[in-house]
Amino acid sequence: MGRNLTDNEKRTLEDCLRNLRSLRGCEAAYIEPGSNPADPDALHLKGPWGELDYRVMTRLRLSTAGAEIAINQIKNGPAPDRSLLVTDYITEDLSRKLRQSGIDYVDAAGNASLQRPPLYVEVSGRKRVERRGRSSRAFQPAGLKLVFLLLRVPQAARWTYRDLAGEAGIALGAVGPILRELEELGYLENSGGQRLLRSRHELLLRWELGYGERLQPLLECQRCRLAAGLKIPDLPNLIEQQGLTETVLVGGRLGACLLLQQGTTDGASLHYDGDALRTMLRLQLIPDPNGRIRLLKRFGHADHWQGWRPQSARIADPLLLHAELQMDGADSDDLQQRLFQRYLMPRFAEERIE
Repeated sequence: MGRNLTDNEKRTLEDCLRNLRSLRGCEAAYIEPGSNPADPDALHLKGPWGELDYRVMTRLRLSTAGAEIAINQIKNGPAPDRSLLVTDYITEDLSRKLRQSGIDYVDAAGNASLQRPPLYVEVSGRKRVERRGRSSRAFQPAGLKLVFLLLRVPQAARWTYRDLAGEAGIALGAVGPILRELEELGYLENSGGQRLLRSRHELLLRWELGYGERLQPLLECQRCRLAAGLKIPDLPNLIEQQGLTETVLVGGRLGACLLLQQGTTDGASLHYDGDALRTMLRLQLIPDPNGRIRLLKRFGHADHWQGWRPQSARIADPLLLHAELQMDGADSDDLQQRLFQRYLMPRFAEERIE
């Protein structure tokens, strides 16, 4: 059951199907996706009220940040009004957020909100079902670093373990287990002795959620604001003046605005290499828990955009920019869509002609 799903996700999906079938008169059937990587997981519901089909997004252990990313992925997806979020447990706070955002959901505990006329279901207050299972290596921090490299450079799937470890910035011993899991999930395929990356768009969605929930909090060292008299759009020139173009990448909304040459922003991410305090002093950054600048440690060697840029300051790769915009919520919807269409969609189009 379920292409690209871990064992825990499959069990969660089965529990959710069982809960839906327990509703009076409701029949629930999971529809296996076709061979096309773009084919979605789907759910067919039938009852006295009629029939409905949902596109299924399965995500586990959603945090507030993870829920924000999932909401944005659904809203910017191909069928936002026909998508169903399937998860292990939704807290009361997250359930309110999902309902306010118009997202239908069901969890393994039996909580659900389905608002697709003529079907209306609202179940809340069910307690979490505790279950221990094998954690997914591919979507833990080391795995997320390697998945980023594979999405950034799909040809890297054919590299040696040593080259992958060096470029992704992870331990050599972690590479083999991560690649084997990606193969089990259908994201890697062995063809004639060569590894090929598959289902890239679905893998991107999984990676963005993992980045927001697990990797980004690990990399972030400080929230900051600029010293008086400076504004966030001044950062690229300041980076150049301080000779930091090789060690600091501009990311977040500012990076996206620079790359797309549109819009203004009051927020940015700065990905740095080296000493954090020295970087803050040279860029006149002041620690502030409510600051609009995130200072994050860089990882690997493929994190920067290698194409044209409007200024000498280097910009984070569009994969990172898009993931950071997902965390910003609805305010970044237009930037997200333009960034995806201009820089990410062409990368996924290459999958169909390999």
